Amino acid sequence: MKKFAWLLATALLPVTAMAADAPGPDWAFMTPDANAPAPAAAAGGGGAAVAPPAYQAGALKIVLSGKGDAVRPCNTCHTPSGMGQPESANIRGLNAEYFARQMQDFKSGARGGPRSAAMAGFAKNMSDDDIKEVATYYSGLKAAQWTRISESNVAPKTMVGRNSQRTKVEGTDTEQVGNRIIEFANSPAAVRQMAEPAFIAFVPPGALNGGRTLVSTGGAGKTQACSGCHGDKLQGADDIPGIAGRSPVYIARQIYSFKNGVRKGPMADIMKTVVGKLSDDDVVQISSYVSSLDPS
Repeated sequence: MKKFAWLLATALLPVTAMAADAPGPDWAFMTPDANAPAPAAAAGGGGAAVAPPAYQAGALKIVLSGKGDAVRPCNTCHTPSGMGQPESANIRGLNAEYFARQMQDFKSGARGGPRSAAMAGFAKNMSDDDIKEVATYYSGLKAAQWTRISESNVAPKTMVGRNSQRTKVEGTDTEQVGNRIIEFANSPAAVRQMAEPAFIAFVPPGALNGGRTLVSTGGAGKTQACSGCHGDKLQGADDIPGIAGRSPVYIARQIYSFKNGVRKGPMADIMKTVVGKLSDDDVVQISSYVSSLDPS
């Protein structure tokens, strides 16, 4: 039945399908497709040489190598640049206070989500000094645009693999965007090489204008103007994160996580009130517009 539902959704205009274990639509929570093939074998068995990843100058040991067996290197999921991928997070340029608070929320279980169990394990095995050091490091990196937004009714056909990464399917097939955000690496090699923007996101026509209205005015009481907390340019203020220029899929996932109680705590409760009235279309529009803004 699930396979049939997926086929129907891709044959017609895609709708916001819900995964049984996700508090929001599959496209936002990067739910692996049931037909996704097994991951390819690791490189090294022949074929074209793979360029080694670039590394951020001055990267910390814990960022590059982790901390024993208990803490995975940060750049494994968040990439050497810290700009991450849609299924993880862009942590580059986040202010240190906010970063540290999120690590404590992972540690306490207040911050849930698809990969929260792994992050909780890492956080519990990091000392407060470790967290402070990593937070200071990432906050010192200049935020940069990582995703290019393209309004379109159609997008290249993609699939979410077992690793929760969306990739373009080989060939020239396309699919309807519908009320989704389809974000994937436009040049996969660029993700590890810190080239920017490495990703492209296809969003519905009109999403940017609609998002601008909601973000700037609150949409006649539907929500609140984002600048009230996130700063005039949405680049953050005090211990409130900068959201401009970050992955639109990531932004959407956090909106759903606040809305549906996956993220908890005093600040999350405030956000739940802010996003509680948003429709799926509103989430797409807000996320698209915010992602299109200059983060620096």
